[in-house]
Amino acid sequence: MNRRKLLIGTSATVFAGMYPSISLAQKASTSFSLVWRGLEVGYSKINLTKSGNKVTANIDVEISVKILSFDAFSYKLKNKETWESGTLIKLASETLVGKKKEFAKGSRTSKGFKVEGSKFSGIVKGNPATTSYFSPDFLKRKTWISTQDGDPLEVSTTKVGADMAKSLKGDVPAILWKVTGDLELELLYSEEGKWLGSRFYAGGSQAEFVLNKSNGNMHSLWKT
Repeated sequence: MNRRKLLIGTSATVFAGMYPSISLAQKASTSFSLVWRGLEVGYSKINLTKSGNKVTANIDVEISVKILSFDAFSYKLKNKETWESGTLIKLASETLVGKKKEFAKGSRTSKGFKVEGSKFSGIVKGNPATTSYFSPDFLKRKTWISTQDGDPLEVSTTKVGADMAKSLKGDVPAILWKVTGDLELELLYSEEGKWLGSRFYAGGSQAEFVLNKSNGNMHSLWKT
């Protein structure tokens, strides 16, 4: 090696030591409109950020139903979840149902996931999911922690088959799953695992989350 090459190599090593490597955060997001009785009554926004092997999910949900200009029902949820390698590490959520405050917070311990919520406080064993729904891998888990009040919900899931999810750009091919047990609803995902929507009954009528916008693949970001 000549002197010039040696100097270049030495300089590169010095500069590498001066400036530590930077790992840019990866992001994915999805937003929905909630439609009930033909009216848009709310929204759900989910933003995932991955840094290193940790994924942070920020979820905002707001519902407002008015009848003759009166507030018949209102719901606001702000939730932050931290996941690592598919395992829930932290949860911090606050919900306002009308004027009633609900909450769910928790963290992983050696004994399981410790929850302190407005409905349930205690240890949840195993590897629970949450009621955030952003990955179809949640369907494989029997316990979902309610992000509204911390209640550990025992659920069963059944794959129904091919269906169509509604979006602002038209219907989208989807796979329909039915959730039963402590929670009753339908969830729709793409072949690639993207969450495309959900359906449930409220006040005797079907409510549906209609896809507004999707950037990236939340499932892939969360799982890898």
